Amino acid sequence: MPILNAEERLVQLCTQFEVNASEGFVDISSTGEDSILSLSGNSIQNSSTNCFLSLNSEDNAGYIVLSTAVGASDSSIQMVASGLVNASQCAVSPQGILLMYGPPAALGSIQLLDGEMLLGMGNPATGSLIAITPDSITLKVGTTTLTLTAEGIIASSGGTQVAISPDGVTEEMGAVSRMLGAEGHTLTAAEVSMVVGMSGLTAQGPTASLAFDASAQLSGAMVTESGDAMLTQQAAMISSSS
Repeated sequence: MPILNAEERLVQLCTQFEVNASEGFVDISSTGEDSILSLSGNSIQNSSTNCFLSLNSEDNAGYIVLSTAVGASDSSIQMVASGLVNASQCAVSPQGILLMYGPPAALGSIQLLDGEMLLGMGNPATGSLIAITPDSITLKVGTTTLTLTAEGIIASSGGTQVAISPDGVTEEMGAVSRMLGAEGHTLTAAEVSMVVGMSGLTAQGPTASLAFDASAQLSGAMVTESGDAMLTQQAAMISSSS
């Protein structure tokens, strides 16, 4: 190698070679279709304040990029390999780890993030996903989800939701809900509700209410009793007033 100036030098001592440059850049290249550039040794080290190493294929079939910056959070390792159908990717950074593989329409991925791990397959809007956090596990396919926590289980699909906990079961669909607990059963639909408990039954609506416990009571703005064949009322005392 010719000596270009006093700032660049090549020293050959037995089997030791040194290439130094105080400024600018050093370019080592091997051209030609059969050219090979090989670096080997017990230890290969690249040390600088900002280090960037990129390995690319000419036909864009894949690349490897390693970058680091002292005191920064943008250090990363990225590896991508593409085939005729499938592609794979591995990315490592301080923000997390990403692994991906598959065709573009059905990519499978594993993400390790701060406090969360995600496993996905397919389109994010319609595909499947498993999300794991220190407090919960969520299974998702399209708009249907199932979440498990220490407090219970919540399942939802569209506008329907079911919650299971030590306190009971709650089902909701729009304005209609049903709650099952240790004290009884409650049905609610808009302004209408019915409670079935240990002591009796209570039903209530916008214009009428009905209660059966130790005694029975029916009240409303207008109450009609009718029987096609026979109507029987029986009690120790019957009171009727208007």
